[in-house]
Amino acid sequence: MAAPSELVGQTIGHYRIIERLGAGGMGEVYRAQDIRLRRDVAIKVLPALVSSDPERLRRFEQEGAATAALNHPNILAVHEMGSHQGVPYLVSELLQGETLRDQLRRGRLPHRKAVDYGVQVAQGLAAAHDKGIVHRDLKPENLFVMKDGRIKILDFGLAKLIATSPAAQLEAPTLTARTQFGVVMGTVGYMSPEQVRGQPADHRTDIFSLGAILYEMLAGTRTFHKASSADTMAAILNEDPPALSEIAPDLPPALQRIVHRCLEKSPAQRFQSASDLAFALGAISDIHGQSAFPTRGTQLSGWRAADSAGFRRISLALAGFGILALVGIWWNSPPLAPRVLNYSQLTNDGHRKSPTGVEMAGMVNDGSRVFFTEGGGDSGLTPTLAQVSTEGGETVPLHVPFEASIILDISPSGLELLVVSSSDNPDLDQALWAVPILGGSPRRLGNVKSLFAAWSPDGKKLVYAQGSDIYLGSYDGTDAHKLVTVPGIPGWVMSYIPDWVRWSPDSRRIRFSVQDPRTLSFTLWEVSADGSNLHRVLPGWNNPPAECCGTWTHDGKYFIFQSTRNGRTDLWAIPEAGNLLRRASRKPMQLTAGPMSFLSPDASRNGRDIFALGVQRKNELERFDSLSKQFVPYLSGMSAEGVARNTRSCWPSFW
Repeated sequence: MAAPSELVGQTIGHYRIIERLGAGGMGEVYRAQDIRLRRDVAIKVLPALVSSDPERLRRFEQEGAATAALNHPNILAVHEMGSHQGVPYLVSELLQGETLRDQLRRGRLPHRKAVDYGVQVAQGLAAAHDKGIVHRDLKPENLFVMKDGRIKILDFGLAKLIATSPAAQLEAPTLTARTQFGVVMGTVGYMSPEQVRGQPADHRTDIFSLGAILYEMLAGTRTFHKASSADTMAAILNEDPPALSEIAPDLPPALQRIVHRCLEKSPAQRFQSASDLAFALGAISDIHGQSAFPTRGTQLSGWRAADSAGFRRISLALAGFGILALVGIWWNSPPLAPRVLNYSQLTNDGHRKSPTGVEMAGMVNDGSRVFFTEGGGDSGLTPTLAQVSTEGGETVPLHVPFEASIILDISPSGLELLVVSSSDNPDLDQALWAVPILGGSPRRLGNVKSLFAAWSPDGKKLVYAQGSDIYLGSYDGTDAHKLVTVPGIPGWVMSYIPDWVRWSPDSRRIRFSVQDPRTLSFTLWEVSADGSNLHRVLPGWNNPPAECCGTWTHDGKYFIFQSTRNGRTDLWAIPEAGNLLRRASRKPMQLTAGPMSFLSPDASRNGRDIFALGVQRKNELERFDSLSKQFVPYLSGMSAEGVARNTRSCWPSFW
C-alpha cells in the first residue's frame, strides 16, 4: 500500500480517503467518505511495515473484534473491518472534538467536568466488562471528548477476554491469543500494579487506570510520573500519589476518597465493578448540585382543531372518554408483585450477626460489599464491624478504635459508615461516628448520642432518635433540632420508643419503627422531613403488630420491612411508587415464606437484590445427669423450649 501521505485521494474498498487525521494506536487514521452510504467515517489503516509483524496484526484484528462486539454510547462504534492489497483497515464512526490528553495539556479540569467524564468512562467500561472484555490500556490518549461533551473510549488493541457468564461469552468476540504470564502490557504511568508485575489482569485493572486518569484530571499532574519508566513502575508498586487534598483542597472529600480507592494496590480493595464506580461518582455529582450528564430541553408543539369540524369534536370527545376509561382501569389495577427468585448465603462463619436483638441487626451495602455488625448479645463476642463481598466469601473485619460498635447507615457516596460506639466511657457511649470505609480516622458527628440514626440520600441531613424524640440536623451532626415527639401512653412513665429510622429516596419523608414498652411490639410510623404529618403506617394490618426495620428500594418503588407472624419473621414490601400518576396499592406483599426467618432487609443499589439476616432457631433440650455430672441430650435432641414439669408442690421447675 502507498505511504500515508499518498493515500489521500485513493479508494480503499468503497471508502474514498479525504485527509489524514494522524496516528491512532498502531495505525494511521484518515477521514474518508463511504461512497455507498454517502457519510463521512474514520478509517484506520495498518501500514505494511506494521502488518508484517504477526503480534501487531493480531492486536489490530483484536481491536476491531473487541470494539465491534460493544454497542454503547461511550465506546467508539466500529462499522467494518477489511483488507486492501493485503493491508488491513478498520472503519469506525468519525469523531469531532479532541482527546482528553489535548484538554489536560491546558491544565486541570473543573471537578464537575472530571466527575462527568469519569461517570461516562466508567459506564463504557461496565458495558465492556459485562461482555467479558478488559481494555488494559486506558489513558487520556484513548479517551476522546466529543464537542457535545460525550466521551468515547478508543483503542481496544490490548483488550483481553476474561471468563464471564456463558451468555456473555457467547456474545463476546473470540480473542484467541492470551497474554503470557510475566509479560508487561499497557502504558507506563497508567498500568495497574498487577500489570507492572506481569500478572493476570481482570476488569479491576481498568478501574486502577481510570483512577489514575481521574487523579490527573483533578490534580493537573500525572499520578505516577518519575524520571524513567523503571522508576515510574516502582512508584506504581510501592508509592501512593500525593493526597489530592494537598494539591486541590477545594475538592469534595468524598471525591478524593473515590479516586484513592480506585488507586489501591490490591485489586480486592478497589471498586469491584465499573458500575459501582459510576454510581459513586454519580452520587458525588448529585450531592453537589449537578447531574452527571448534560440534559437538553424538549419543546412540545400543540395542535388546534378547526371549529367548523363538528364531527372531529365528537370523535375527540369519544376518544377522550375511551382514554379516561382506560386510565381508570389502569389506575385501579394493582401493580405487579415483586418476587424473590432465589436465596444465596453470603457468610458461613457461624458468628452472630445481631448484636442485641432483632431491632439492632443492621446491615448496609455499597454495591460490591455488605457491611454488618458481628458478635454481641449472648454470643460472648464484642460487637465489631465486618464486611463480605456481595458474591459471598470470607468475612473480613473492619477495625475501628472503639470498644464496641454497631453499623447504622452508609453515606450516599458509599465511602463512610454511620456507626454508634459502645463504651464504658460515658462521653463515648452511644456516640455517632462517620467511619471511612477505605481507612482513616473516624469523625465524630457533633455531640450526638443515639442508637438509631440515618443520613439523608441527598447528603445534607442526619436524623436520629433520642428517647421518644426524633431530631434532625446537618450531615455532620451539627445544627440539630427536635423534629417530632412520638405520642406518649397515658398513665405510663415510658413513652413509645422510636428506632430504625430511614429516609425516603427523595429525602422528603422519614419512616421509623416504634416499640410499645407495654407489649414490646413494633409498628411502622412516618413523618415528613419538615416535622408534619406524623402518622402510623399500616394501622390494623397485623394483630398483634410486629412491623419493624424497613428500608426503601433505591428507586423508591417499594418499602421493604420485616413482620412476625406465627413465630416466624418474613420480609414484606409496600408498593410506594405511582402516587402522582397511579394510585399505589397500600396492601403489603409477602416476599419470603420460610423456612427460616429473615430480618433487617437492605436493598441493593442495582435494584435486583435484597440483603437480609437469615435466622433458623433450634432449641435443643438437655437434662443434667446426676451420675456423670454432665448435661446430656433429652428427648432425642428435639427442638423445643419452655418445658416444665409439676412437682408435688405444683410449682414449675424448668429444664
